[in-house]
Amino acid sequence: MKRLLLIAAVLMSIAAPAAMAQPSAAEIIAKDDKNGDKAIDRAEWAASPAPIPFPEEADTNKDGKIDQAELEALFAKGPPG
Repeated sequence: MKRLLLIAAVLMSIAAPAAMAQPSAAEIIAKDDKNGDKAIDRAEWAASPAPIPFPEEADTNKDGKIDQAELEALFAKGPPG
């Protein structure tokens, strides 16, 4: 019984960080793009669980939305601050 509990604890410790990992840019676009244009506009960003305000600097083509490539570039810069 103790061995089973130990195995369960180890598996949970391995799975927990993976579950908390940041989703990919493609996953975020797929989940939060409500109008189907393959990008996230300001309203969609505000309705999402994004932990920061709409990152104007990520909208490199200044079209008012962030597409997958722009989001990937933002992630490559690292966390804000």
